[in-house]
Amino acid sequence: MAIDNTPPRLKLIVTITIITVITLVSLDFVFKSYFAYTLDDAQRGKIAKAQGLEDQHKAEDQAMKNAAMPLDQAMTQMKSGTRAAIIAPKQSDDLAPLSGWSKLPKGPPAVPAPPHGTGGDHNVLPFGDAGAPVASDGGATTTATDGGAPVAPLQKDGGAPTKKPPIHPGPPPGPAPAPMNAPAPPPGH
Repeated sequence: MAIDNTPPRLKLIVTITIITVITLVSLDFVFKSYFAYTLDDAQRGKIAKAQGLEDQHKAEDQAMKNAAMPLDQAMTQMKSGTRAAIIAPKQSDDLAPLSGWSKLPKGPPAVPAPPHGTGGDHNVLPFGDAGAPVASDGGATTTATDGGAPVAPLQKDGGAPTKKPPIHPGPPPGPAPAPMNAPAPPPGH
């Protein structure tokens, strides 16, 4: 029986491995770029040409060139400062925008304050005195219309009779005991 003792051909194996890796990487790059190019070409073929937009751009360019003053010349005048008087803002004499203000709803007229000394309430401040107190009566206050009688509290139950608190029969409770930590009163008091 024969046994083969020859060493493996490592140089050949490494060379074939490197060639295979380089081939796979380059094929990956070729396929990806080809598919990207084909996809872009297909998408461009499906997009309609913007003929109206191109016509509008040509018309705008023509209008700029045929203007009273070409754009380039206007830009140079702006840089030099000779065009400032032509484009400076001026107040308009047109009153048309103001006509809409007359259509706004009008609020109720303000009630004028009674003049001082007309018999009104003396605590009311006269118009335009910036809050200075009126002392025509020497500063006396007005009296209540009920002659000082106690005013009953407002009843929230519509005038129904209220329930009386229950009466507890028995002697009233005695005085409360003194606190435990209270200091003793000073002698002689």
